[in-house]
Parts: sequence; C-alpha cells; structure tokens
Amino acid sequence: MGSAPAWLTEVPYAHRGLHDPEGTRPENSLAAFEAAVEAGVGIELDVHLTADGHAVVTHDDDLERVTGRRLSVAGSPLVHIAALRLGATDERIPTLPRVLDLVAGRVPVMVEIKNVRREVGALEPAVAAALDGRPGPVCVASFNPRTVGWFARYRPEVVRGQTSSSYADVPAPYLARRFLASMTANRWTRPHFVSYELSALPNAWCDRWRDRGGALVTWTVRSPQDVVKARAVADTAIFEHVHVPW
Repeated sequence: MGSAPAWLTEVPYAHRGLHDPEGTRPENSLAAFEAAVEAGVGIELDVHLTADGHAVVTHDDDLERVTGRRLSVAGSPLVHIAALRLGATDERIPTLPRVLDLVAGRVPVMVEIKNVRREVGALEPAVAAALDGRPGPVCVASFNPRTVGWFARYRPEVVRGQTSSSYADVPAPYLARRFLASMTANRWTRPHFVSYELSALPNAWCDRWRDRGGALVTWTVRSPQDVVKARAVADTAIFEHVHVPW
C-alpha cells in the first residue's frame, strides 16, 4: 500500500461541497465548493465524462434529479450540459478544471471518479489532465478497482483511494460482491487510502488495513451519532449537513 500524506486526514470533507438542504447552494456547485473553502474543510466531489471528453462535476449520469432535464452526461456534449441550471439557482454544472482553479489549493479536494463500467482509459486520463499543473492537495478515489489501478500504473504520483462498501444491496453474484467489499484488488492497485461506508464499519478488512498503518476515510456522516461513530472507527470523514469537529 502507498503511504497517505498527512494532509489527507487533517480535515473532514464536505460531501459534494458544502451544499445546503434548501437547495440555494446546490450539491457539486461552485457555490458549494467556495463555501467549503471558506469553512476550512475539504471537498469531496464526483466526476463523469461527457460525450466529447470533458470531466464534469456531477454525481449522477442522468441529470434529471439535479437539473430537471432528462439528459445523460455520457451521451451529451459539454455545451449542452453547461447550459443547464442546477435546481432553481443560477449555478451550472462545472468542469473539473474549473473547480480546481476555483479552489486553487486552499483546501484538500477528493475527486471520486464515477466509472462504474469495467472499461477504463477515457475518464481517467481526463481527470489526470485536469490535475496536471494545478496546485494540490488533491486525491482521486473510485469504487472501480480498475480505475485505481489505472492511476497506480500511469499516474503513480497522484494520491489514490479505493472506495468500498458492504455491497449488501447490490444485485451481483456473491463472489463479486465479496471481492469488492474486501478490497482484494488492493494488493495490486496499492491505494494510499481506503474510503468505506460508515454503516458497514467496523469490519475485519478495514481493521486490518488500519493495523498496517493505512488511512481510513468513512462516508457519509449525516448526524451527531454518525460523528461519534466515525471518530471511533476512521481517520477522517465525508460529511453532509452536520457539524464535524475533526
């Protein structure tokens, strides 16, 4: 495993930026990211790839939930996506380079790469290109071990994390769910940290990871009770709509 830098666990991370429940500061928006910077907390965000090869910051591939328009990121060019408003605000879906330029290294950024397919080699280079030449601290994370492996091979200097969960509700064969939940691929992809679902902690896999000196991030902390548990089982947390003293 790689050694996580000290900055990774010095702050908690605002889930999709420091957005508000009322929707006046939408998730994964420039306003939410600026609010996180002003609060002095890290930023967790999500990226998908547009049809014309741009890494854009949004959690869903289908944009209906956040924009009201049924539009696929993977099937649409950037010009169509950039024209959409987030909810009832004037905020738009930003590109990853635009977000990194806004943050400008003021707080850590965790980029979750939303590559749920087996194929790699399209979204990953777009993310890597956005990171090149821009100030950190920044890291990448993904549920897909192949994505983590891509960075291990082609961008080993980038801090990388394996995201995982219990996969209890995922409709997949037991062995596949077990392979992903236990993060067996870590022996080849050598992540610098693990990011694991709070409701599935503690568990033997993450206990062994921490016993060997590995950094553990947990998600998503949404209540005072979650804060207490997260502080007991992990090194830092991804939080939403709750104060997290770390």
